[in-house]
Amino acid sequence: MGWIYLGLVVVGFTAMNFVMKLGSLKGHSSPALTASLFSAAALFCLAALLISGQPLQSSSPVILLAVGGGVGGAVAYFFFLSALKIGPYALTISIYTMAFLIPVVFSMAVWDRPLNAAAGAGIALIVAGVAMISSSAAAGKKEAKAVWTKWLVLLGIAFVLTGIPQIAQAAAARLGEINLWYFLFLTFLSGSIALWSFLYIRRIAPRGVVFVYGGLAGLASVAGNMFTLQALGRLPEPVVFPVSLAGPVIGAVLLSVLFFREKTKPLGYLGILLGLGGIILLALS
Repeated sequence: MGWIYLGLVVVGFTAMNFVMKLGSLKGHSSPALTASLFSAAALFCLAALLISGQPLQSSSPVILLAVGGGVGGAVAYFFFLSALKIGPYALTISIYTMAFLIPVVFSMAVWDRPLNAAAGAGIALIVAGVAMISSSAAAGKKEAKAVWTKWLVLLGIAFVLTGIPQIAQAAAARLGEINLWYFLFLTFLSGSIALWSFLYIRRIAPRGVVFVYGGLAGLASVAGNMFTLQALGRLPEPVVFPVSLAGPVIGAVLLSVLFFREKTKPLGYLGILLGLGGIILLALS
């Protein structure tokens, strides 16, 4: 069942990134897109929470993890979208995906999560595959040095900060019985408040259409995050995060070729095969 959840995670996050890329191509700012995503996601979670009628099971650890993960995730995704707007679609997502190493290393160092040979080989194949996809996409990109520098800085910040929500989710899953809808509602609400505060300070007024992109991406994000939490309850972190972040890279490459006409060399397709091989090894581990 855990692997079914992981498959749904990949579908959800692939759809989310695709919708947000479309929104950025239409000229909508990264802060407005991210704020609309988090707001829509918070509303979806609140609706699910009210319909379910489940007890909140609130506690200080749940609130702290949700707020920390929400704010950290909002800031990280804002920088990611900023990088995505000026950089190649497949390459940006490929490098960003390497952030799965942060919770993997954290789980092994702090929680003494074991890593067997098959899982280690699977992670190594995924890293190699993503690196090949990145190299293939980078080969056809010819931009000014200043643009590349800005893109690299934005992506580097997003890479580091995205470890916060991942670790928060893993820690929440280890708490035992919690109301997942309540946790996700607090997470998205916290991120939404942080982002709308930024928009208010910068005097940025989102246009109406941006909420359409935010709503669609928010629904996909809720699905991706909910199924991630479900998967974490059944599978270890060194399996969940490599698959949940590397899987959308494969989807991103295919979408970049079909919709955005970005060139992918044979090396990129070899990277996809290596990534799939790594996922298979993780499943067998």
